[in-house]
Amino acid sequence: MNTTSKPERRRIGGWLLLALICLAAWALSTAVALRDPLKLMLEWELLAVFIRPETHGWYRTVIAMVGCDVMIGSFIVAGTGWLALLVRHRSARFPVQVQAWLLAIVVMRTIAYLLGDHMTRTIGIDIAIPIDGFIQAVVAAALGIPYFRLSRRVQQTFVAA
Repeated sequence: MNTTSKPERRRIGGWLLLALICLAAWALSTAVALRDPLKLMLEWELLAVFIRPETHGWYRTVIAMVGCDVMIGSFIVAGTGWLALLVRHRSARFPVQVQAWLLAIVVMRTIAYLLGDHMTRTIGIDIAIPIDGFIQAVVAAALGIPYFRLSRRVQQTFVAA
């Protein structure tokens, strides 16, 4: 009699629980931080000023940079929701998708930073480009990708049913 044993799923705990809590906290802080940029982008009076030719591109550069930040923040919050569904169902796809999500955030933050830098050089006005979001993304990816790739607990928790 040849019986094949299925790998048994482990409970979510230990460092995996801490990593998931950190991802949730990052999404929550990002959602709270999106309030002010969204409020800025939805002010019709400010948008009317932004499109005037006499602004010399300064306002348009700022609104483009804020828009990129809002899009990336929305991606972080929506992606965390998707990942939470995968965790709830203990999907075997979770480890690969969380790694791709973290890498995509780093790529988007890099493009947004380079775009902002290019736009400020083009208009000739020195605008301070915030780098904190980029640093957060790099640290999260540097810690998260190796953990979700190599952790034995992750491999034993998220197995194909």
